[in-house]
Amino acid sequence: MPRYFLDFQDGEMWLKDEEGQEYESLQAARDAAIAALPDIGREAPPHDGKRDFLAIVRDERGAELCTVRLNLAAECFPERQASDR
Repeated sequence: MPRYFLDFQDGEMWLKDEEGQEYESLQAARDAAIAALPDIGREAPPHDGKRDFLAIVRDERGAELCTVRLNLAAECFPERQASDR
């Protein structure tokens, strides 16, 4: 079975997969990257409520075969809040 490496980026932070894992196919490795991104997104958001996550699937030679992106944007509109007066 081929070995794939899943690297993750969360803003300035990079997590490079040095060990890799065997997956049946590139599709299975891509699906693993997709499944992992929401878990990473559960961490506390930055003050502005925006985060961009990136996962890169590489093969044993280091070639980038897939990229998976997850963008989070939260906006509040306090001016629309009903007053308690």
